[in-house]
Amino acid sequence: MSESELAVLLDKVRAFFAAYVIVPGDEYLDAITLWIAHSHAIAAADTTPRLIFKSPEKESGKTRALEVLELLTPKPLAIINTTVAAIFRLLKEEQATLLIDEVDAIFGPRAAREHEDLRSLINAGYRRGATVARVVGEGKKMKVERFPVFAATALAAIGDLPDTIESRALIVPMRRRAPDEHVAAFRRRK
Repeated sequence: MSESELAVLLDKVRAFFAAYVIVPGDEYLDAITLWIAHSHAIAAADTTPRLIFKSPEKESGKTRALEVLELLTPKPLAIINTTVAAIFRLLKEEQATLLIDEVDAIFGPRAAREHEDLRSLINAGYRRGATVARVVGEGKKMKVERFPVFAATALAAIGDLPDTIESRALIVPMRRRAPDEHVAAFRRRK
């Protein structure tokens, strides 16, 4: 692909995202577009920043942002409620893009201790080569197996996330649309 063809493609991706999601400025659209391109070129990356859509309140476009990313990223794995074991087993099968919604429910004050393993996976997964070691098999055939956790990952949350996650992230501060701001109707089937 030539540079001019790549520029046209990136412009189209940017316009597609912007048609459905309001972000606070053009620089955020640029960052999101480049992150999408990065997710397609993940095989060439040694690290991958997390992309976080966060706001202080609901109905700010965070989930919609993940829904649009699901159409623009390779092998999207949209997650709301699953186990860490399922995630790292799926990542072993294929290099997926993780899209995790409702992260505030996972890392909120009441639930954070129960989800330390997910936080660890998200933290470690920013670096190529990071793995989770687990014992697999039955009886005398048990062995230790390493599961890769490196993946482009986007998260959506109300409020702040653990600083260990945010320190590895591009953060997009979301807000409710103003009355004069309009987006296209999002119909996934179309």
